Amino acid sequence: MSPNPKSTMAAENFINDLSRYLFAGNLSDLTLAFGEKTWQIHKALACCYSTWFQKAVTSGFKESQSGAITLNDEPEFANAIECMVSYFYNAGYDVSQYDTSGSLLHAQVAIIADKYDCASLYKLAKTSFAKVVNGIEKGDWVTVATFVYDHTTIDSLPYRDLRRLVTAAVANRPNVLKSILEMESTPGLLRSTLDLATDLLLSKHYKSNIEDVHKHIFQCGECLYAHVGSKECTWVDREYCPICEAEGGVLSAQHSYTVGLKDLFSCPSCDGAHTE
Repeated sequence: MSPNPKSTMAAENFINDLSRYLFAGNLSDLTLAFGEKTWQIHKALACCYSTWFQKAVTSGFKESQSGAITLNDEPEFANAIECMVSYFYNAGYDVSQYDTSGSLLHAQVAIIADKYDCASLYKLAKTSFAKVVNGIEKGDWVTVATFVYDHTTIDSLPYRDLRRLVTAAVANRPNVLKSILEMESTPGLLRSTLDLATDLLLSKHYKSNIEDVHKHIFQCGECLYAHVGSKECTWVDREYCPICEAEGGVLSAQHSYTVGLKDLFSCPSCDGAHTE
């Protein structure tokens, strides 16, 4: 069922009207400070999204009396905290406003959202992170993996979920993982971050996919399209050709070779290869 255009427009207008209060500071009753930045915000909105803020302003602590809260997170979370404030008023945050890569910023926002018990923001950030992390290159992955593992523990389920997304991003792409392991800085990273090394070693995706890549071939008898790669690849996980839609394509469990395949392209879904 498609969304009602009137309802969608009403929601957008509501968010636009609400966001003006953040920029103007009208009727604000709480000052939020982090580093050199301050925001004039509204307790009702902050408490609506975050149980941490609700406790801070209603539990008789000094914050409830002074009308000011100072956050003491590490400087690396400056953009993430600003995104959290933006979320209170805009029901989202704009990655393009920051120099930080999208994958890293989503991870930072997810960590901050979990710390301040903002469940809906954590869900948004985690979902956004999951969408982009599988496509990042090895250099960005190392940066993201280092940050996530340095700022999370295995004691928290949300943190474990983030870690799983980080390792799955390369465990599902053995060629990318191989290139990461060949980087000069990787041994030092794995020695200093033993949890990351352990998670990569125990990854079931890695164990299965490393045996699977380049062992199966899909070939269409009609248009002669061929795909060499994982039998689990979603691009050919069907009973018909993904190019001409003819039935009768077959998956062979035999070892295959890419020699002689004309106009070979990398498959974005499984690290395999396919013809045009």
